[in-house]
Amino acid sequence: MPRRPLLLVVEDDHVLRDLYRVTLSLSNFAVHACEDGLDALHYLDQSRPDVIVLDLDLPRISGTVLYDEIRARRRADRVPIIVVSGLQRIPELPEAVVLRKPVTPDQLIKAIETTLMRRDRDWLYARGRQSVLVMRIAHPGPGARLFVFGPGGTRGDYSCVDMRDCLTQQAAIERDLVEDGYQLLAADRRSGRDRRTSARPGPDRRRDLAELNGAISG
Repeated sequence: MPRRPLLLVVEDDHVLRDLYRVTLSLSNFAVHACEDGLDALHYLDQSRPDVIVLDLDLPRISGTVLYDEIRARRRADRVPIIVVSGLQRIPELPEAVVLRKPVTPDQLIKAIETTLMRRDRDWLYARGRQSVLVMRIAHPGPGARLFVFGPGGTRGDYSCVDMRDCLTQQAAIERDLVEDGYQLLAADRRSGRDRRTSARPGPDRRRDLAELNGAISG
């Protein structure tokens, strides 16, 4: 089966968590849901999602501390974060997309699709000594392009009307590759926009991070 975008949802409200998990799973996404930040960090030690949906009012550790910890981790520092929060005052979280509760599933899906569309992505497939590189190049606005390099010197170029069209075309390309015996070897971001560094946290949040790291290692 072609790979679906992987989402990590961090939400302590079990009703919202289950709602997001079901609706996002029905919208061409693979979803892993956690109820608190420590569980999310343990998951990030093993997997790298395409997007993180993050509540800020979490048990055990706050969402702002979790945000800083994610940005400090090499495996997750470039993963886009969508903050979904009901807090009156939301701290500055560089590069995060912020949605204020209440948020409908359709609003969340649109924000996720827009976030994914803004990212340049690579997928490398291989069969024996042959390889195929599927590359998505994002453009301002809803459009994007899909390029397929390989096998050999062949090349394909596909235009996308919107995110759903891009996902549909990409799924068809990947389905054909899988049926031909190709396997996904790697997926990565190549956009220079993803290489920007976030602002360093202040002394209070650095102290919270130190306490968090002690809790994780303990």
